Amino acid sequence: MSKVQILRELVNQRLTAAVEEIVGLCEGTIAEYEEELTRSQQENHRQNKLLNAVFNPKVQLHRAGLFTLSVFS
Repeated sequence: MSKVQILRELVNQRLTAAVEEIVGLCEGTIAEYEEELTRSQQENHRQNKLLNAVFNPKVQLHRAGLFTLSVFS
């Protein structure tokens, strides 16, 4: 093998290793972002339910000898 071929092989190996490392880091970052997105969606859903409870309360009257008023959120 000539020196040029050896150098080419060495460069290819180094580039392949660098690409694999970069792809691995990108996959990790994407996984973190997906987890953060899931948590944000869950928090948004929770806050939306709270807002709905405040702006659209359900009022039910119960009769047990006396009238009582219950407000459910």
